[in-house]
Amino acid sequence: MSLARSRITAQGQVSVPAAVMRKFGFAPGDFIDWDVRDGMLTVRKVGKYSLGDVATALDLQEGVLHKTGPELLEGVKERMRRRHAVR
Repeated sequence: MSLARSRITAQGQVSVPAAVMRKFGFAPGDFIDWDVRDGMLTVRKVGKYSLGDVATALDLQEGVLHKTGPELLEGVKERMRRRHAVR
């Protein structure tokens, strides 16, 4: 049984039903990705910020996108220690 049903307009647009928006926390202005997995169409909510956006906001150095999770976490911790150090 489906949660809801939508119709595709002549312009290829689809409205997201209110029940789906509530259940998955969609809001106006959110982005969604359309993907095919194992022959099935999937739709998922896209995060608001990329890793590059976070790196820029934290003023992290070049090459941060090639670091592992623990390396990134340690870098953020060090940045916060320096930024909020008592002087």
